[in-house]
Amino acid sequence: MQMNIQSDRLQLRVLHPNEADKVLSFYVQNKDHFEPWEPERDINFYTLSYQRLSLSIEYNLMQQLKLLRYWVFLKNDPHTIIGSVNFYNIVKGSYFTCQLGYKFDHRFLSQGYATEGIRAAMKVLFSDYEIHRIEANIMPSNLRSIHLAQKLGFQYEGLAVSSIKINHRWEDHARYAYINNEIR
Repeated sequence: MQMNIQSDRLQLRVLHPNEADKVLSFYVQNKDHFEPWEPERDINFYTLSYQRLSLSIEYNLMQQLKLLRYWVFLKNDPHTIIGSVNFYNIVKGSYFTCQLGYKFDHRFLSQGYATEGIRAAMKVLFSDYEIHRIEANIMPSNLRSIHLAQKLGFQYEGLAVSSIKINHRWEDHARYAYINNEIR
């Protein structure tokens, strides 16, 4: 597992629990931006102890090759999180598949950072985890995210009706997939 990767403008890092303050700040500053698209949060989600524990759990899952999360920073500001790229539900065996999640600070949208960060993380996923298929489930009303998935080469596969609970409601999600044809 690569703990740090670089792209042209970005640094992507796996964070230690002692950096939970950065994660908490990222979530607090983007709470209103993220809430329409995400599941309801635990009552303690916006606390330092919750984020510290979350980073610890994620690190353990990464050691088991079940998850890969990078926190995204600008190279010229390596102390402020601008996004997160997360590959979860990693399944090997006959599948070699996973799910993609991502979120970026509302102040850094439409500047190519999400595209650049996800592409950099996908390279690690393909080389180190040998993943063949990545799935992304996106609410049909999240046009910005759909555009990003298409720009990354994800193909629309269909609509999963009433598939994920968002803000107390079961929401439909468009399923997109990226096939890594380099893995045989």
